[in-house]
Amino acid sequence: MFTTRLLPLNEQYPLPALDHRFVNIDASDVYVRGRHLNPAGAHSDHVRPESAHLLLTLANHSR
Repeated sequence: MFTTRLLPLNEQYPLPALDHRFVNIDASDVYVRGRHLNPAGAHSDHVRPESAHLLLTLANHSR
């Protein structure tokens, strides 16, 4: 398993960082606590631009 960090929107994911059978994304810098009145913590903090950036990059690499 390969591990890389969740990148900010202004950084591109290099293909070698995502071109593995299993990739662990370390998002601990971004998903650190719940937002607003939701005390559930990082498990409910996944709707972020950084998540969309990762998913769209994966979709683009799969083409």
